[in-house]
Amino acid sequence: MSATTASTWGDGMAASKRIDAICAVITALTLVITVLFMNGAALGLTPAGDGDAGEGYFTENDLDGDWDAAGAYTVTLTGDGAKISGGAYFLDGAVHIVSAGRYVITGTLDGGQILIDAQSSDKIWLRLAGASVTNPDGAALEIQQAEKVFLTLAEGTENRLVSESFTDTASGVDGAVFSRDDLTVNGSGSLTVESAGHGIVGNDDLVIAGGRLDITAAQDGLHANDSVRIRASEITVNAGDDGVTVSNDALTGFFYMESGTLTVPACYEGVEAQQITVAGGSIDIRPQDDGFNARETGSVLTISGGSVRIVNETGRDADGLDSNGSIYITGGDVFISLSDTGGNAALDAGTETGGVCLISGGTVLAAGSAAMAESFDAASPQGFVSQTVSGAAGAQVILTDAQGQTLLSESVPCAFSSLLLSAPGLAVGDAVKLSVDGAETDITVTNQSASGFGGFGGMGGFGGGRGQRPNMSGQTDSQNPDGSGQTDAQFDMRRPGMGGQTDGQMPDMSGQTGGQIPDMDGQTNFQRPGMGAQRPNMNGQGTQTGGQTALQTEPVDPQTLLLTGVSALLLLAGILIAIKVRH
Repeated sequence: MSATTASTWGDGMAASKRIDAICAVITALTLVITVLFMNGAALGLTPAGDGDAGEGYFTENDLDGDWDAAGAYTVTLTGDGAKISGGAYFLDGAVHIVSAGRYVITGTLDGGQILIDAQSSDKIWLRLAGASVTNPDGAALEIQQAEKVFLTLAEGTENRLVSESFTDTASGVDGAVFSRDDLTVNGSGSLTVESAGHGIVGNDDLVIAGGRLDITAAQDGLHANDSVRIRASEITVNAGDDGVTVSNDALTGFFYMESGTLTVPACYEGVEAQQITVAGGSIDIRPQDDGFNARETGSVLTISGGSVRIVNETGRDADGLDSNGSIYITGGDVFISLSDTGGNAALDAGTETGGVCLISGGTVLAAGSAAMAESFDAASPQGFVSQTVSGAAGAQVILTDAQGQTLLSESVPCAFSSLLLSAPGLAVGDAVKLSVDGAETDITVTNQSASGFGGFGGMGGFGGGRGQRPNMSGQTDSQNPDGSGQTDAQFDMRRPGMGGQTDGQMPDMSGQTGGQIPDMDGQTNFQRPGMGAQRPNMNGQGTQTGGQTALQTEPVDPQTLLLTGVSALLLLAGILIAIKVRH
């Protein structure tokens, strides 16, 4: 070592110690960075991002209906053309948006469309601020490619998207608003959608997180492949087919609602999906067939909050709540009125294929036909009353407790011959009084069906689709092989797609077993957190309850990967320096 070096660093031993110290600092800093950016969530820290990483039911961007428009491109529709400030161009009657960014759209376009065809990594924000687009043949708003599109309805504005026909069936475009990728509607303005096909279509996730939507569609009102998620919005749907449909080949499509209103005055079926969860909000459906249809064997239909009202005055072989798997009611208010004709069943769980029908909270009045009536499982934690009793259309039904306190009171629109009633606090052994248009009956709660029909459990399940509607394999429910290769008639209590577990072992939407029903060792395990509200990801697991938005279902964002890589390199550098010094 030279004298100069020695005078600067001291003797070799001191220099070695100093370099050891530097290596230790590098290593410590590396570990800190790694912890912060790889395990930040555990510490309550979140890496910087674009507001859309780590998606749960709703992301920050989904909920941002008032984003800053400073610097946004402007698109002014001029009847048969458009004035565009950048990021897009007008050609052959269409506004072509080809770049990521924010766009504010105003004015009227007749005989054209807004077409988005950007990079697959591009996020695009559209703010409709008094915009009207009518397409005589095709989608009014068509999203061919983007990572995600946010359709924001500007406060105080009225907007309109209309598709008058769809003749190019080979294109697959069949909605007035059609997206091949994730689509979010938010904001506080209004949007009218009129369509000769579906109203709003999302080939992936369709999120409605704000605004007032009035949808009239010849087919489905809302139609998605992966999910429909609703909060803080007012939606009215008049549909020639289903009000809401979610379906995909992986059998993972789900409907989730946590707030807002969904009103469906006209439809064939109200909400059809492979999994249905209502955690809050208000739903009012007037279907021709089923109100809710969780259509696959092993599906779960859960109501944990809010209000669900289903009235069907004309249906035959229709169900109020229909699941080809299980039904869980853990909260909220449920009112069902079906006409006393045909095989109408207010509740229809797939008990013939191992499903359960349990109530542990909430208020329920379900009125329909005694011919196919079902009740809740006797093991339900909350008491219920199941009675064969007739009432005329408009009959007043009142249930009171032993102290004369009203537990529930409703005017029932349709004539009925069966009632199923439950209210919070009701328990086996309670004395209650049932009044139907003034005719009173004293009842002791037993959690049994007074008529005996409840024991049939799943007879209505034969109508789990629409009658015996073919399933994904083209077979009817009674012919469909289950997950064990057996047909429904041979079913051995193993649920397809759920690991082949028996009733007491089957994980519900939260990954826990469902209901307070005896499992295989005779023990009960009602651990379900309300709405099955841990949303399943691709492996059936989840980490969030309803109303929260912390579930991670997407890959780690690039920034986190970059910082993790830098941390690893720093750690490696420290190790190499230490080795060099010591040798």
